[in-house]
Amino acid sequence: MLTAANLLQQAVGLLTHSPLKTLTVVAPALVLMAGVGVFAAVAAPELLITGPSQAHIADLSSGVMTMTVLAAFMVSYAMMVVLWHRHTLAETRNAQPLSARLLLGYLWRVLALAMVQLVVSMALVIPLVLFSRGADGGSGTPALASVLLSTFITQLVLLWLSLRLSLILPAAALGKPIRMTLSWRYTQPIARSLWGVAAALALTNTALTGLVTLLDFASPGHRLAIELPIYVLEGLLIFSVLTTPYSLQTQKAA
Repeated sequence: MLTAANLLQQAVGLLTHSPLKTLTVVAPALVLMAGVGVFAAVAAPELLITGPSQAHIADLSSGVMTMTVLAAFMVSYAMMVVLWHRHTLAETRNAQPLSARLLLGYLWRVLALAMVQLVVSMALVIPLVLFSRGADGGSGTPALASVLLSTFITQLVLLWLSLRLSLILPAAALGKPIRMTLSWRYTQPIARSLWGVAAALALTNTALTGLVTLLDFASPGHRLAIELPIYVLEGLLIFSVLTTPYSLQTQKAA
């Protein structure tokens, strides 16, 4: 049985076995992503300073500009992941040709997965916020420890859920789409191991987020230079974790 350590070791190995090859594979998407980032730093710096999760479209200089930047970033990020999936799963030899239709199909599944995460996160955040306030004696501002604990629990559950459902993504990247219910069934044998993977990823993400918050960059350019590589590396690591269970499943089906 695959353990959390096995899954993480194999994922890290995919990234570090040949760093130059890794960079070459995702280079077209990275160029596009960097271009979007530079454009955002010039045209919509508020978005980089506040972050997409805290930004209020009405408060920014142009709502249309902001939505355009976010959409372009999503496309470039999806392109990076599709290229990476197709590289790491090249041995399956059943990938459909890369096309705009395939990329749009991948984006559609990303959005569907994001909607599931949104619903679950809302169900988690409200009771956790109430718990944090109760633990702090009902004060208006929760203590840092309560905030960190709530953040970690939320990320842990969301990451585990994502790992259970996200086999739809490598499948879509190869042009062989499957349903979320099938992904859930395929990952059932390693469900416990995925809790360990999710915990490691949640701890890493919480630590990096805390570091960026502590540094508190006021310059959009500096923030972009720090956060973009973090997003890229975190994304490649998470999606590399999916390579092993998906590859094993395709071997069983062959």
